[in-house]
Amino acid sequence: MPIQPTSWLGIAVLLIFCACMLLIVFEARLHIDKFKPALFMLSAYLLIGLHYWLAGDDPQRFEHFAEMQKENGGELFSLIAFMAFMWMIVELLGERGVFSALNGYLINKGLGAKQMFWATGALAAVLSPFLNNITTAMIFGKSIKEISRDRNYRHAALCNLIIASNSGVWFLGTATSLMIVLAGKISVPGLLALLPAGFIGWVASATVLQLFYLNRLQGELIDVAPGEANIKTGGIGLVFFSIAAIAAAVIMNIALHIHIEYAIGMGLAFIGLYTWHLKKRRDTDIALLEQLQKVEWNTLLFFIGIISGVAALNHVGWLAYISRLFEVLSPTAVNVVLGILSGMLDNVPVEAAALMSNPPLSDAQWALNALMVGIGGSLTVIGSAAGVMVMSLDKSYSFGTHLKFLPAILVNFFVSLGVWYLQFGITGTHT
Repeated sequence: MPIQPTSWLGIAVLLIFCACMLLIVFEARLHIDKFKPALFMLSAYLLIGLHYWLAGDDPQRFEHFAEMQKENGGELFSLIAFMAFMWMIVELLGERGVFSALNGYLINKGLGAKQMFWATGALAAVLSPFLNNITTAMIFGKSIKEISRDRNYRHAALCNLIIASNSGVWFLGTATSLMIVLAGKISVPGLLALLPAGFIGWVASATVLQLFYLNRLQGELIDVAPGEANIKTGGIGLVFFSIAAIAAAVIMNIALHIHIEYAIGMGLAFIGLYTWHLKKRRDTDIALLEQLQKVEWNTLLFFIGIISGVAALNHVGWLAYISRLFEVLSPTAVNVVLGILSGMLDNVPVEAAALMSNPPLSDAQWALNALMVGIGGSLTVIGSAAGVMVMSLDKSYSFGTHLKFLPAILVNFFVSLGVWYLQFGITGTHT
């Protein structure tokens, strides 16, 4: 029999989830890594298991519970494998000095404060769909922190970076977009149709940041001298192999229906063979497994805990209320609400809840869901991995600091929504 959400078990599972979410929201103040309370959500499984154990002697009473865990485990494997493979590729490029050279190139070009503001934002907006939002926030966040000691300038540039990094919803740049693709709710071409909404929304917010924040700053804002930053042997080749691996993975996913995590895994294998070639021909040893150790496993553990916690909520019936919400309100209104919630809670659990509630949405509405939940993570600094990364890089960037830029952030949210409406609602086209 289905478990009622208002039963003692349903309420206990909800309390565990809410308590852990509070610890996650206040992780910076409490000095606790968010993966720890996220993994504690798995304690809900103990309560559910005890419930079935005490329910009687029917040997099939655990069947529904086992099926839920099997399905959740398959989804988690896809997500964690893809993120780990992509992270290894990024770490390989970083080890070869590709990103340091890119940052050095920008500085050596003699760009001023406003030009660097737009350059770092644009590069993040262009690269985040492929490298993911936390990686671009890390790469260009370090650049912004190193080029200026002016706190006000850094804060405006870092806010711009968060928004730009989260605008990569039009490919696999945010965990939420990846989750929707892996769940089969939208195709990769369907995500690509969100490029205008994501990019135009970032441009609009960056314009507001410049007009109402940057233009008010006085004095010399950039105070770093140009320096040398060279790409190590094999770095250029790795760039081309990485681009080819990602492109081939997308083509295999679209044309051959190979799951994206397997496709990118094959691409990583070709990159590994290239590093072996470098070692044989040029005596250049690139330790592939060492890059695996640099993967932010605390982030991956966070995803395991949070998605499993949402699966427990779904098992005891709480997510049925989200499905009912889609029945009462228009799908557009609900997706906007989910976008706002993603800024308050974190976009991963919000997206997991939306997917597990499994509302019958059209392709256009699933595209809106990916857009709203993805960019909604920018509404607060704790709403996305990019925001958390920025806070870790610059300790002076806080929850309150981010809210000072709320007008620009809201411009991003509603301009992106308006572009989606023009593209899908009025014209009814994906191109």
